Amino acid sequence: MIEIKKEISKNLLKTVKDMGVDIDEAIVEIPNDSSKGDLTTNIAMRIAKGLRSSPIDIAQKIVSKYPKSEDIEKIEAVKPGFINFFFSDTYLLKTLDEIVNQREEYFKLDAKKGETYLIEYTDPNPFKTLHIGHLYTNMVGESLACLTEALGASVKRVNYQGDVGLHVAKTMWGLKEMLKEDGITFEELSDKSLEDRVRYLGEAYMLGFKMYDDKRVESVIREIKDINYFLFSLFIPSLKKKGYYTEMEEMYWKGREWCLEYFERIYERTGTKFDKYYFESEMGEKGLEIVKENIDGKGNDIFEESEGSIIYRGDEEKGLHTRVFVNSEGVPTYESKEIALALKKFADFSFDKSITITADEQSSYFKVVFNALSQLRPEIANKSLHFSHGMVRLPGDEKMSSRKGKIIEGEWLLNKTREKVKERMRSSGILPEQEVEKLSDLIAVAAVRYSFIKVSVGKDVVFDFEKATSFDGDTGPYLLYVYARCKSILDERKGPGDLDAKSNLNPYTKELARVISKYREILLTSGTNYSPTTLCSYLFELGRTFNSFYQNVKVLGSANQDFLLSVVNATALTMKHGLNSLGMEVVERM
Repeated sequence: MIEIKKEISKNLLKTVKDMGVDIDEAIVEIPNDSSKGDLTTNIAMRIAKGLRSSPIDIAQKIVSKYPKSEDIEKIEAVKPGFINFFFSDTYLLKTLDEIVNQREEYFKLDAKKGETYLIEYTDPNPFKTLHIGHLYTNMVGESLACLTEALGASVKRVNYQGDVGLHVAKTMWGLKEMLKEDGITFEELSDKSLEDRVRYLGEAYMLGFKMYDDKRVESVIREIKDINYFLFSLFIPSLKKKGYYTEMEEMYWKGREWCLEYFERIYERTGTKFDKYYFESEMGEKGLEIVKENIDGKGNDIFEESEGSIIYRGDEEKGLHTRVFVNSEGVPTYESKEIALALKKFADFSFDKSITITADEQSSYFKVVFNALSQLRPEIANKSLHFSHGMVRLPGDEKMSSRKGKIIEGEWLLNKTREKVKERMRSSGILPEQEVEKLSDLIAVAAVRYSFIKVSVGKDVVFDFEKATSFDGDTGPYLLYVYARCKSILDERKGPGDLDAKSNLNPYTKELARVISKYREILLTSGTNYSPTTLCSYLFELGRTFNSFYQNVKVLGSANQDFLLSVVNATALTMKHGLNSLGMEVVERM
């Protein structure tokens, strides 16, 4: 469709030029309602004023002058002035043949070929729980990475993890107190399972957070701040180390190691392989240096001193808050480390575009960081984007946040979804228990991912276990089932068919071919606009159209079996490529 869309646009420009109108672009789009054609344009409405005529009259005139093509069956002008194009059987059959014969090659796009994209996502903090929000960021980020790759770009997946900061100091303080209260040593904690060790650290964080937040306990607040300073001193030589916390070094490094190992297990389940990991501990010294270099008192400072801290003064009218980049103790904050990270990323990958994906609550923070970056290194700031996403809730639950002590683990969501998938698969009785065990996690991950990304990035998601794991409706398992159904039909083929019959498309076959013909254009739109939900909506439409075809058209044993099998094959290839482009694996049987 991409090629025919360009051809229609070119012909429209020539047609209106012959009518005395010279414009730069003719916008041709897929209509929301398929009854209004395969492609549509509003060019008549755009030029009506200049021609001093009604849009519908101009549309009818354009239709009468538009050149004939074997790829277009019908062109119609409709009020108030749209022109709709309907593909011919010849074009649809040619598209099906190309898909079946070229397979993966047919789907390759080069809109971003030669470009390097760096996409940062997930970003969990060691010493805290990898919660459902991190899982959401992971799913969205991986889908955007796969979509960008589908347009021909070289994509580098990176993960920035907060291994220093107040949250770590709170965990270390809480860990010290919990070990004492539980009467166990750190060595004994080390003998527990990985899950138990990481969960223990999560509980230690909650204890530390609670006590730090209680402003009445000044001694605890002071001690946590001292621990925070000590941990930073492990990475920034200019900070004088406070030796009375040296017993925490082993606990820090071991705890960090446990968390990173645990995170990798989650990434393996979600199918994410990062090209590089960045850590806050690596960015502190450079961030501190950058900030201090840009406060020289010569009147062109980017940063300024204020009450013992170094700040970046924002412009309130532009929605930019004033933020601290180095605190009163000389410790770099998240903001200064983010600046150092941006420079490090560019030095490592020399990217054409850098995308960072986080929860919406960090949007104002990134506005300030990018604004400061634009004064330091405008060429990097101009290539940097921040995408924020909404929150994930379970039905009836309020917003989940580690700051409020109400957190839902990402692994818990995956496990519970897997158990629900197992229940559904066992109740169907189609597959043996061995295959149920083998496939259930993959299907569960698809259920979670699709539930997250079918909602526009930026909006909140309500995750419902019953709806998400259904094998019917707008769900990940449903799309996997459509693909598996196609494969089962192809595996059961019987005898030769009449290839000549393909010249006569029945309504169900034609409608399926029409939907398939849209795929590459939808993929291009979805990837260009960073919109996984666009491709999700298309794949659901493809699934429903195939099921209508399957219910009304006899494939196996029919006179034109071979041709109909090629239609099923084209459906399977398209569905698989679409799911893969969203970061979802397919299954052959369900």
